[in-house]
Amino acid sequence: MRKIILTLTFALFTTMVFATEIVATVVFENVTDRELKAGEFTIINLNKKIKITQEESFMVTLPEKGKYEFSFVSDDFTSYTFYPSRINKKKNTIIVRLLEKTEFKSNGIYSFPMNLDTNLTDEQISQRIENGTLNFIMHGIDSSIPKEYVDFKVKYGIGLTKENCVIDPLSFKKATENNQMIFDYLNKKYGTEWQSELKIKPFGIK
Repeated sequence: MRKIILTLTFALFTTMVFATEIVATVVFENVTDRELKAGEFTIINLNKKIKITQEESFMVTLPEKGKYEFSFVSDDFTSYTFYPSRINKKKNTIIVRLLEKTEFKSNGIYSFPMNLDTNLTDEQISQRIENGTLNFIMHGIDSSIPKEYVDFKVKYGIGLTKENCVIDPLSFKKATENNQMIFDYLNKKYGTEWQSELKIKPFGIK
């Protein structure tokens, strides 16, 4: 009888552990004429890297629901990674958009959560800088990145994401809040001298 109870307890515990896992789907949107043959998808929080050799969607298993950061890099594309700010069983789709490689880029990685968190602590901002996933946001007719922003990312660890030139009020508000958050962080850490290094200012910064 004791053995049966132990077996049932173990089975219940195992079921509860695996029930907390979240399975997310990674989907590619290739807007170029090129075929994806090589790249690397990263779950930054878990330091897990997955080699990619084709455009087919695939699944990733996360230990639990919550906030995660993802990136994708390929030598042949500029890539943008879109995902919910919190992954759960209902919001679990990660979209990797592949664009033509541009002349100026900050290593081809752009992460832009669908529900962008613009209220990060200094510690969280520092962590995202370390992971290479903190970016100013601008809107424009193309995805080219000015060289000054390439140099700025090398020096400060903060890059630039360019979004569609059609701006809805919510996107504009989020972009402005994001840029102001980074602006305030840099001012606290470096004073105001850094501002002279960006002639083209992001939204919300004069």
